[in-house]
Amino acid sequence: MEAKIVCLLVLLTAAGAAAQEKDDATRGLWDTAFMQQRPPGRAATGPRRRPAYRPAGANKTARVETAAGKAVVGITVWRLRPSNAADEVRQLIHGQQGEWTPERVSVEEPLREGERVQITVEAPRSGYLYVFDREVYADRSLGDPYLIFPTTAIRGGDNLVKAGRVIEIPSSEDKPPFYTIQKSRPDYEGELLTVLITDKPLAELSLGPGALKLPKEQVSAYEKRWGAAVDNIELVGGPGSPMTAAEKRAAEGKRLLTRSDPMPQSIYRVRSKPGEPLLLSVFLRIKPQSQPDNASAF
Repeated sequence: MEAKIVCLLVLLTAAGAAAQEKDDATRGLWDTAFMQQRPPGRAATGPRRRPAYRPAGANKTARVETAAGKAVVGITVWRLRPSNAADEVRQLIHGQQGEWTPERVSVEEPLREGERVQITVEAPRSGYLYVFDREVYADRSLGDPYLIFPTTAIRGGDNLVKAGRVIEIPSSEDKPPFYTIQKSRPDYEGELLTVLITDKPLAELSLGPGALKLPKEQVSAYEKRWGAAVDNIELVGGPGSPMTAAEKRAAEGKRLLTRSDPMPQSIYRVRSKPGEPLLLSVFLRIKPQSQPDNASAF
């Protein structure tokens, strides 16, 4: 009798695990959908803990477990800080004293004026990446759009993305290899980065060695044609984490990120039609002088 009970428990446990696995696949967890497109990594020595994400952004009611497929984009904002002995990544920057290490920042956290930032972008689908930058002012008007990626100075203009490939903006080879958050006028509130991933290169864009100023109507046309609702989630416990050596090598184009490597800080799900380009915007907000350090960005 006891043997039958043990056998029944084993069968129920196995059935439950199989049902859970099938349920996860059906729900298409954002992070699972993203991670599974990366190449396999080193074999795990024990149970792998799935990264925890929480809803973020304007729509904090978005369900993390909504089916996403490949219509997701991973973005990490990095803030440069002086390195310490425990950091895996410690880089010398021309014109800057000492060594510097990128650490993760939540997109919900406002940046201080003068801070140096980098951006990394990853997508689980193959395509061509374009990033446009516009200043944002207090009345919510936007400045002139600039194409900041691709440029011929970053990987020779190669803007192909695929699972595990990381695009670093600006490149480590750029001088300087970071953007400085700086007010251009008194009502400046931050930068709006518009990320676009297309199946084919945009033939109307002619690349140069630096940022390319575009007509406002051109970027507005992209937004009107391909704009869709966007939800985003944030990696719990990610902000403040320094860049790993694996992430740095991937950012430099020397390897692909695998399922064993850290996930992006933010994952965006674009509710676009199947086969349509992915378009989303990220607002890098500057901290008002009177705002305390622990104040929310929204």
